Amino acid sequence: MRRLARLAVGLGKFVAGTVLAILVFLTGAFFQVRGALPPYSGHIEAAGLKAPVEILRDKNAVPHIIAGSIEDAAFGLGYVHAQDRFWQMEMLRRLGQGRLAELLPPRLIGSSIVDTDRTMRGLGLYRRATESLNALSPGMRGTIEAYAAGVNAWIGDDDQQFGLELTLIKLLSGGSYKPEPWRAADSLVWAKLMALSLDGNWRAELLRLRLSRKIGADTVKFLIEPVGDNQDATLSMANEALKRTDLDRLYRETDNIATRKREASNEWVLSGTHSVSEKPLLANDPHLGLGFPGTWYLARLVGPGFDIRGATSPGSPAVVLGHNGTIGWGFTTTNLDSQDLFIERVDPTDPNRYITPDGPRPFAVREETINVRWGEPITMRVRETRHGPVIDDFIQRTGNDDLTPQGHVLALQATALDGADTSAEGFGRLGLAQNWEDFQAAARRIVSPMQNMVYADTAGNVGLIAPARVPIRRKGDGSMPVPGWTSEFDWAGFVPFDELPKVYNPPSGIIVNANARLVPDDYRHFISRDWADPYRQRRANEMLREVERHPVYGMIVMQADNRTLDADDMLPVLLKGTPRNARAAKAHAMLKSWNRFMLASRPEPLIYTAWIWELQRGIMADELGAELFQSMASPDVPLLLRIIRDKPGWCDDGGTRQVETCEDAIALALDRALAWISRRQGPDIETWQWGIEHDAAHRHPMFDGIPLLRDIASVRFPSDGGGQTLNRAQPSYRGSRPFEAIHGAGYRGVYDFSDLDNSRFAMPLGQSGNMLSPWARNFVQRWQSLSYIEIAGSRAEVNRSAVGTITLAPPTR
Repeated sequence: MRRLARLAVGLGKFVAGTVLAILVFLTGAFFQVRGALPPYSGHIEAAGLKAPVEILRDKNAVPHIIAGSIEDAAFGLGYVHAQDRFWQMEMLRRLGQGRLAELLPPRLIGSSIVDTDRTMRGLGLYRRATESLNALSPGMRGTIEAYAAGVNAWIGDDDQQFGLELTLIKLLSGGSYKPEPWRAADSLVWAKLMALSLDGNWRAELLRLRLSRKIGADTVKFLIEPVGDNQDATLSMANEALKRTDLDRLYRETDNIATRKREASNEWVLSGTHSVSEKPLLANDPHLGLGFPGTWYLARLVGPGFDIRGATSPGSPAVVLGHNGTIGWGFTTTNLDSQDLFIERVDPTDPNRYITPDGPRPFAVREETINVRWGEPITMRVRETRHGPVIDDFIQRTGNDDLTPQGHVLALQATALDGADTSAEGFGRLGLAQNWEDFQAAARRIVSPMQNMVYADTAGNVGLIAPARVPIRRKGDGSMPVPGWTSEFDWAGFVPFDELPKVYNPPSGIIVNANARLVPDDYRHFISRDWADPYRQRRANEMLREVERHPVYGMIVMQADNRTLDADDMLPVLLKGTPRNARAAKAHAMLKSWNRFMLASRPEPLIYTAWIWELQRGIMADELGAELFQSMASPDVPLLLRIIRDKPGWCDDGGTRQVETCEDAIALALDRALAWISRRQGPDIETWQWGIEHDAAHRHPMFDGIPLLRDIASVRFPSDGGGQTLNRAQPSYRGSRPFEAIHGAGYRGVYDFSDLDNSRFAMPLGQSGNMLSPWARNFVQRWQSLSYIEIAGSRAEVNRSAVGTITLAPPTR
């Protein structure tokens, strides 16, 4: 008993000591974070400026940067980005450099840090960004370098506090961490990272190969509805050539925040014939992964000949989305297939060479060393072919790996990896364009990513153009890996700029895109097979044609619309059968009268989503296995409808003796869904709420996994909407909270060309990345209540309500 008592006392002391240590840490962290709040007022001398710059932060902490040149305005933008978001910028550039493992524990951000670094080093993303600097005009390079000088003016302050995130990294590194100077190439990495995830489909090609191994080539063709050339021979050849390649591992170890496909956004533009003001209206809300802080940062740049307002991204000097007092623009992702995997044949007589149409050629080889803070340095050997880097080399070798050269390897060709990429120039020039001709001239410089860019101006014109280098393939459509030892599938060039999708002042006066098909079937060039489902695009068109003339607020209402049109297609099929118990009958009755609006306070969106989620699992999980199914766990209504119509045999559960019909599968899926919800929200179906399961999760990438810091660092709130609503809030369909929203709008803009000062802007969180800043979450309530802000006013008007004014000036000595 005494021993137990001593153990109890010892355990109590340990727990008390641990709690005390945590309290001390949190107290220190509080004062550290509070102490790192940047001053928004003051006079600062900074080398690199041509003339003084005035930064007025308005009542919402949006900086109005007043400068004598676009270069000095970029300097000011670099300074405020660093003030409010430097730790985010540091993580972003290190992601692109493949240098996260130098700072972070191995799995801090949810995936292997070393695997992420290996992928980025293998792709050579940062070296491509460095090469791209030389392709820019002197003027654009000067703007980017001025931005870097602005960041460095903030970093270089000897008394600078870098916030809790980087302070912890410094402590964990034994005090050796110090931010490196910002370089111009660091800003180009942002565009490269966006291009890597927005354009292309190389990991989709890997997934299709994995699927074909499991379920056969014909089934894969059915799943993806192939177009173009017959792929039977290619699939068979690919699987035979790569039979020794661990495709599951390759797919798994290249999965990270930079390589995951992103596809959703909304945009529409109306000519004056459809607006109350008789001038155009333009609305845009790009959808990316949710996080703390968000991707976007609001700013205004003002100077001789320019007044640019809208969404910037910390790390980049461009106003990416917005208006400039004369024109406005918005983006959605085209889903261009600009990334192809080529199966390269290794020379059987010399493993250092590979076969080309002109005979054997040596691999280009480079060595990369990844420094690991909590481990030994890792040296990786990366081979490149005439198409691009060999992705097999991204896998970390272990002692059990067969290091003998394989007969075939996979190489990636991608426009995003072009070292002569001038996209930064194109995106930067958009903000200075004054008319449609200027806008097209800027668009000509864009290589990747391909975006559907809507346009409007104060003269009443509207348009759309989708610029990029679009590959012209000699054969095939890029949906699967193809032979690289022959020129048969090579890229023959790129679609001429004048043949890219474009429309200007269409007779209808309405242009809409929500990532669905951009071009008709008779468009002569191949863009993509991976168009988004048509539901958001269909809903926007429907709403725009319900009203003869739209006001500004009507655009805001549309951006927040929660009707899910996929339910119009799916529910008649789900509700066709007879309910098999009282609870199922209640669910049927509720969904029959449901108005299809995905409201957080209602049970119907939860029942519907859980039902189709369970139906897809029931039909496909036993065929694919757990790991492979997870890549296809997101419910796909068009696919489910095709299976029920054309492949009803898939509805049979191979794990049971009896043969199930699709009606059986639908009924069983509903039973599983209702049981799952009941375990979480109780038996009373009337009290269930979509928002309890469907909260918008703006996770802090470093602290969300730490219980005591999670509630301080991350932001969560119940969310309307779903994966197919204009107010997009895509669930993860993973883990213990499968309906948590992880992807949606991070910015919304509505531009009024009768009075551009009346344009509206919104973000879900705030300007600051400091979790204790009053400007870190100041937009949350406004976001939920559809209360957008304006970014307008003269210097005197802004100054009257400003929260602070900073003057940056060249050194006096």
